[in-house]
Amino acid sequence: MARDETKRRQSPPSFFFARSWGIVLATNYFNDERLRGSRAVAAKHRHRIQYAAFGQLMASFEWCLKDFVAQLVDATDLFDDKVDDAKWIQVEKSGVLASREVFTSAGAVLIHPTQGWHDPNSVNARYVHLFGRALLDKKQSTTLERLWLLRHSVAHNAGYVTNHDAYRMQAPSLSNKAVRIDGEFLNQTWEFLGTVVRNLQRPIGERIVIEWCSRKATGDFSNDEAVYRRLKHVTSAVESRSKSLPHIDERKYHADRAIAAAKP
Repeated sequence: MARDETKRRQSPPSFFFARSWGIVLATNYFNDERLRGSRAVAAKHRHRIQYAAFGQLMASFEWCLKDFVAQLVDATDLFDDKVDDAKWIQVEKSGVLASREVFTSAGAVLIHPTQGWHDPNSVNARYVHLFGRALLDKKQSTTLERLWLLRHSVAHNAGYVTNHDAYRMQAPSLSNKAVRIDGEFLNQTWEFLGTVVRNLQRPIGERIVIEWCSRKATGDFSNDEAVYRRLKHVTSAVESRSKSLPHIDERKYHADRAIAAAKP
């Protein structure tokens, strides 16, 4: 849909909600009545489909975290010095050369090839360095680490959890067993990931917009409109798939500038 494509290009948090909820809903089409064979066999088939959905859900989340940074790098030079200092951003010449064949951006070239997005501690360190705020609190970090370990088991071990991964997940009962992914678990995972993605709008997104207003805005909306509008959309988290990105106007611009001016 055109609305989804607009969100993909302009607002990673909003696209996460649209894309990931679609993934969760899609699994509801596969139930015992719709799948052929015995109920036991149908249940096994359904859970295998839900394995794939879980992998896609986690992939959508990872993409959101990376593209949020990439789009902000493209939107403003506010973070250029911090990007330049970031040791985890290392550009490979082969990647730059390959990008000449397709349309891409500086942010995409710099951020999307980077590794380490499955480590909550690394993600927090990156967000603190770039934006001055951690993305996850301690409890969220622990939960997310377990989800990434589970995703590793699904993606690389056919759903079986090794002794080592069961220990790291603090779930010894899963050791050498196939984990069960069902509709309820997918819903719970989506709800949890959504709480993290909302942080990209508030407090992180709000902080970014106010910092830009304080350091970069000229006070002339006609001059600043393009960058301001882009920043507001990148940092928006529209949760309803049927709802468009928010309308950005001069009133909001001056309201944010007033907040920035009032900051000590």
